Amino acid sequence: MKKMLFRVSDRRMAFALGTVLFGIELSIFIFLLVLNPSLVAKILSMISANHLGGRLAFIGVGLEFDFPTSLIIFIIVFYNTTYLLIVNSLIVFLWEQTGKLRITKHFIESMKKKAKERIRIMKKWNWVSISLFVWLPFPMTGAVMGSLIAHIEGYNIKNALLMVIPSMWIGVICWTLWFDELYGFIESFGKGKTIFLTFFIIVFPFFYYLLKKLIKKYFILS
Repeated sequence: MKKMLFRVSDRRMAFALGTVLFGIELSIFIFLLVLNPSLVAKILSMISANHLGGRLAFIGVGLEFDFPTSLIIFIIVFYNTTYLLIVNSLIVFLWEQTGKLRITKHFIESMKKKAKERIRIMKKWNWVSISLFVWLPFPMTGAVMGSLIAHIEGYNIKNALLMVIPSMWIGVICWTLWFDELYGFIESFGKGKTIFLTFFIIVFPFFYYLLKKLIKKYFILS
């Protein structure tokens, strides 16, 4: 009972912190909207790219707007941390509620049992693989997915966030600095050529999803 109370308390605390950060974020947006609407439009474009193509798209659009790397890192870290705290809390809540439903209870309990066995066998390596998964910048990796995996593996919200958030921050810094160098190298061949790479990063998840569907359909038909 005490363990459940701590888990609920951690979830509510994470959600409350995320809500506070969202309030600060919204206030900054309103303030900037009055002073510099074009800047707000650029930041919203970065956020939209993030949800379409992942962190690399977030970074790429920021570099296209010639934002300093320090500003890009701050925007991504602030936004993704806020998003993670709110979304992860909701996912955990829905996961726990789903486990109470009669139709899904057996499935959820079975997954939790298997997760505990994996933790017992791979205890020394589990956090490393999850941290690396979060650090990777691909569309289906990242902090939200990493925190969900951590939850399935049996980590409580507090430990999952303490593992996922630093990995996300380090990843944002590493990939922003590396992409800044890459964009600088590409621009040495001509101004504006980086737009093709940015566009590819944004649309790649759609093509990847369609390709998987086509391959799956082809193999099923054959």
